[in-house]
Amino acid sequence: MDSSIDISTEDLNSQAKGDGEGQAAALGLSPKSKEILQSEEHSYVQDMVNHNRVVVFSKTHCPHCTDSKSLLSDMGVEYKAVELDQIYNGGQVQNVLERITDARTVPRIFIDGKCVGGNSDLKSLDQTGVLEDMLHKIPN
Repeated sequence: MDSSIDISTEDLNSQAKGDGEGQAAALGLSPKSKEILQSEEHSYVQDMVNHNRVVVFSKTHCPHCTDSKSLLSDMGVEYKAVELDQIYNGGQVQNVLERITDARTVPRIFIDGKCVGGNSDLKSLDQTGVLEDMLHKIPN
């Protein structure tokens, strides 16, 4: 899975000026999607992804999240964990992640600004050697 997170509020505003619903529909976005992508939570997600090479959006009691964080730690990877059940707006952040990645489940893992998916996706990347290649590549 390869989802980019480079949808900026400015891009949405410049492309969707006008009556809101009609313009958002023209972009393929529902008014609710546009509202979510312009939110404080969207800015938070974008900031986390843009300022950290590896980000794991997680929940503290999720075994799949723990598994992903253990895999990254065992590889010596520095990552930023965002525990959605420990922040006041975690549910809203999870809604934003769903809109960006087309999946609501956790973990949601980003490497170099791109969503690589969840735990099973991370394990698959590891088993094929792609994960190590991604992590050793010098980011742009």
